[in-house]
Amino acid sequence: MPDLGGLWTAFVNNPVVQLAWRGAALYVLALYLAMVFWTVRDAQLRTENRILPYLAGLTVVVLNILGLFLYLIVRPKETLGEAYERQLAEESLLAEAEQRLVCPTCRERVQEDYILCPTCRTRLKRVCPSCGKLIRPEWNICPYCAKDFDERDWTVHPGGRSAATASGARDATEKISSP
Repeated sequence: MPDLGGLWTAFVNNPVVQLAWRGAALYVLALYLAMVFWTVRDAQLRTENRILPYLAGLTVVVLNILGLFLYLIVRPKETLGEAYERQLAEESLLAEAEQRLVCPTCRERVQEDYILCPTCRTRLKRVCPSCGKLIRPEWNICPYCAKDFDERDWTVHPGGRSAATASGARDATEKISSP
């Protein structure tokens, strides 16, 4: 019967096997160091605390794979960059929502220059009888031309002209177009 101890000793002392063992050991060491480095770097990207990443790395050094799994369980789900981008997107959406004009009655979207809501016909703006600019219905003075007016000024033709000029222009147009 062959000597198993001698065969095993000859196999282990073979230079190729020695090289393979050293290569495997270096590979495991490299994986171990990469695991620690990745943990520290990932923790730095996920927290503003300066000590916590090194504590996570120390946990991986002490507990090895178990420490890595423990870190993966307790780590924040998003990086600081992702949280910042999400916050920017939320602020952008809020700013866009604030810029959207809605009808105070039916809450439908309306344009800035609408006089009436096309859905519920609520008066959104009115035309200044002096300058013809759109202003809010509750204002008693035009911010564009500084015309102070009362309720009877709103019986004026919406083109910014008085009723007399509007009817005079209409009569002149009728005379020209009549044969």
